Amino acid sequence: MGADMLSRSFRVEESRARFWAQKAVELCSEIEDESLTEYIQPILDADKALERDRRIIFIGAAGSGKSALLAGIAECPLMARIPIEDDYVCWRYRSKDGDATCSRFIPHEELEGLELVDTRDCADERVAATVRTLLKGADVVVAVIDGRTPETSPIWPLIAELNEKQRAACLLAITYTDTLAAESTLKLKESLRDFCRERVGIPLPLYCVSPTSGTDSLGTFRDRIQSALGEPVGVRSAIRRLVEAAKELTRKQATVLGARDRVARTDSGFLAGIEQEIDYFLDRQRDRLNSCREAYAEAAMRALPTTVDKLQRTLGWFLSPVTLLRMELLGTGTEKFYYRTLRTEVLTQQESSDDNFMLSCMKHWASVRPRMKKTLECEIGEFPADELMRDLEEQRIRMGRELYKPFAKLQLRSTFNREFNAHVGWMSACCAAMCLFFFMAGILGLLDQMVPAMMALMVVALIWIGGSLAHYLTVRHLCREIVQLSLNLQEELKSSIGTAIEALLVSRVAAYRRLYTAPREKVARHDASLKPLQQKQKDINMQLNAAAPRM
Repeated sequence: MGADMLSRSFRVEESRARFWAQKAVELCSEIEDESLTEYIQPILDADKALERDRRIIFIGAAGSGKSALLAGIAECPLMARIPIEDDYVCWRYRSKDGDATCSRFIPHEELEGLELVDTRDCADERVAATVRTLLKGADVVVAVIDGRTPETSPIWPLIAELNEKQRAACLLAITYTDTLAAESTLKLKESLRDFCRERVGIPLPLYCVSPTSGTDSLGTFRDRIQSALGEPVGVRSAIRRLVEAAKELTRKQATVLGARDRVARTDSGFLAGIEQEIDYFLDRQRDRLNSCREAYAEAAMRALPTTVDKLQRTLGWFLSPVTLLRMELLGTGTEKFYYRTLRTEVLTQQESSDDNFMLSCMKHWASVRPRMKKTLECEIGEFPADELMRDLEEQRIRMGRELYKPFAKLQLRSTFNREFNAHVGWMSACCAAMCLFFFMAGILGLLDQMVPAMMALMVVALIWIGGSLAHYLTVRHLCREIVQLSLNLQEELKSSIGTAIEALLVSRVAAYRRLYTAPREKVARHDASLKPLQQKQKDINMQLNAAAPRM
């Protein structure tokens, strides 16, 4: 089929160029460099321009031979037999854009990628307006001129506008020259060339064509259309833009890989220097160990008065059955309250310390990032604050658990319980005596023995006063005992907190060091894959040079 030449002339070059341009884009993900991003979009735009069908449009007056010429070029007589019902008809193999308006389809895959547009009489103003719209997306315009009436052809205003916009290649096809003598045909060509200069402003390629015979054969005219597809916005031009955009990307890739190769040869100790900076960072953290230990010991001291006040409020100032009921659980409650108060104090200070540590890490990361970019051509990205914060939160939770170890080691709960339970006996006796005499006073009152009843109530009052005084002295004694026990706890806390703080300082610097794991792996991958990447870039560039359309 004649259309095979038209639809497939640049298909191999197009496929090859698109394939290697895609390979160049894929290589960017392996190189991993932000500077390559700006070079990718021109490739995508040029590749998209190649996806559309190529439009070859035939324009002319009624009876000028447009349909017969189109059918002869495509070697499909059906195109000339079917009348045009609308302003134009678009012959296609399939609809890529989903718009089948005025389209007719022929089951010949040789038409794949083409739109062969046949128009009605362009002398009709409505048709001319439609043609002007179609010309905006045309790649080749075949202006068909009846050789018998060339000056009256309606195509001249259309191709004049086309020339001003410089949108599509235009070929002049003169039909019915077989009815003229050879000398008349030559004179016609000369006059049309002059007329073209006058009406259009520039000379256009001019061919005498007939579907069956003529000065120029249909095969030769098909070759002219094939060449015209390449300029100015045709397939060859689009392929050239795609190849040039891809070659520009490969040149930038070569620059990035070259810089990376120089780094690998001249500055392999850069990451070791970063590790030394982090070690120095750890030493400064350890220098703060004593001050942190003292601060947390002071937190333990501040937690003690709060615990004593809580104990005094719980026991109250007077002896009562409620106090007696609380004594059995008071040891456990006192220990828990003391631990929670201490834990809140310590973790609040630790959270503030972690915030300062986070700021220091952010400043160090901000200083490392440009150096990493400049020296190793490796982008480490923004500071991963969320990841480090999660690590610090986990370390604070572990530290909170460590704070309970001194309480468990000194067995404060059982010690508190023994101290509190030692006073339960006399308190129970006082409460029982008060209940007994109060009951007796009630019985005597019912028997109208008011004097003995009042005496019984006075005994209850005396027992309560004496018990309350003893209760007050007991509370003071218990508070002194708690303070004394807390002295041992504080010594143990200093030792335990010191160990926990040192482990925490080391752990959080280790957490910051882990943030450099990904950059270290990235640099290692760069070094390991550098030679293969360089070779791949050279291969792609060589293939793109071979895929570039020849001038």
